[in-house]
Amino acid sequence: MGRVPLFLLDTDLDDNPADFRTISDRLYTPEPDRRLRQEIVLGIGGVRALRAMGIEATVFHMNEGHGFLVAAERIRELRQRRQLTLQEARLMARAGILFTTHTPVAAGSDYFEPGLVYEMLGRYLAEVGIPFERFMDLGRHAPGDPREPLCTTFVGLRMADNSVGVSRLHGSVSRRLWKDAWPGLPEEQVPIGSVTNGAHMPSWVAPELADLLRRHVAWDWWDLDATDPRWDGIDNVPDEELWEIHCGLKTRLVEFAHELTGDNLDVDALTLGFSRRFAPYKRANLVMTDLKRLTRLLNDPKRPLQLVFSGKAHPADGPGKEILRQVVGLARSERRVCFLPDYDIAIAQALVHGADVWLNNPRRFLEASGTSGMKAGANGVLNCSVPDGWWDEGYSPEIGWAIPSGATLDRPNADDPGEAEVLYRVLEREVVPLYYERDARGLPVGWLAMIRASIRQVATEFSARRMVLDYFWEAYAPAARRVEQLRLLPDWGG
Repeated sequence: MGRVPLFLLDTDLDDNPADFRTISDRLYTPEPDRRLRQEIVLGIGGVRALRAMGIEATVFHMNEGHGFLVAAERIRELRQRRQLTLQEARLMARAGILFTTHTPVAAGSDYFEPGLVYEMLGRYLAEVGIPFERFMDLGRHAPGDPREPLCTTFVGLRMADNSVGVSRLHGSVSRRLWKDAWPGLPEEQVPIGSVTNGAHMPSWVAPELADLLRRHVAWDWWDLDATDPRWDGIDNVPDEELWEIHCGLKTRLVEFAHELTGDNLDVDALTLGFSRRFAPYKRANLVMTDLKRLTRLLNDPKRPLQLVFSGKAHPADGPGKEILRQVVGLARSERRVCFLPDYDIAIAQALVHGADVWLNNPRRFLEASGTSGMKAGANGVLNCSVPDGWWDEGYSPEIGWAIPSGATLDRPNADDPGEAEVLYRVLEREVVPLYYERDARGLPVGWLAMIRASIRQVATEFSARRMVLDYFWEAYAPAARRVEQLRLLPDWGG
């Protein structure tokens, strides 16, 4: 399936001073000075590490603002190697830089005060040849205001020739959020596009299901487009075989949960999975809005529902930790609710392989993309989600359910009680009846049809393969051509 080299940057080296050795020992550190040191290592150190290994890359992908100093380092080396002016070097560096923004809220970016930037980067910027205030203005909402901090997302957008969000909807959100980087330009013309994220399907599709796809679709099923006629082979998989595989994966989840928590889940009950970071906007407790109504669903004697949660809250996120506490409390009091602690890849795999339904109900416009639902959908786990992030473009009634939201870009405040009401109604009237509707063989034929459609659509259209190809054709290849064209200009030291 192909391999690529991965190089990791580490400052814990014997030759480094003690205060340098701990720079890379943990991510997402809240201290601004330490965070800026990490971004110096990533942006400046990353480019220099490539050069030390003999990798003469000309196209650079800044994945969020953490690597914003790639642009400055690229300008520095162009000026030193080719004696370009600052403006020439900036144009050539910009031609080969792609910027992906991930956050749908401005507060999710990094901000650094002018004094800290000057302390850590003043001498370096002088070496690059960029005046300090000019560099600061690249990261300011209002250039020229010496009191305003530097926002790394503004730097990334202004230094890249191509900028994208991580889903179509997130591209729209980003054009609204960062339009001031292009003052005077109408929002619809703001040059931020989108490349929707994808999941690496060979890593996340269960081995049993992957074997079925090799036999009925193609040995390289993961490398096919959704329109490839070989995908028609999934329609020829016998109902009994497909249901047996799904039930086997579900049994594994039930046994895994028992080993981890002691809970005795019911392998025959309709099982909803929810695993992700417990941030308030993701609303892990939305399904708990009306506990009496939820209890009726959980304890229906003929058509029971059960919930399996997992995830962690950020240590500094008080509201997120409170939601986690509510979920854990419900799991302790309700036998059909289970919380799997110490969320990790093994738990994630068990859930995206073995759940029946993947529940995702963020406040709309706040989920930039999301990938857990992609992993679940590729395993035939049907998504039930607010149309946010990837599901806004991925939803179709053949593969899952949408929970309508009244939020708009102009009126983003979510109606939690109203959306909870819709969620309950979808579960009661559509999801539960379809799951328990069986033919004479005891098989949920309608449910199996949705499993087939979900696997075919999600495993192809939301794969990392498709994402990388999109980046290549829409960003990397055009950037490489632009850099080469500039390099060959006679007045630019080509």
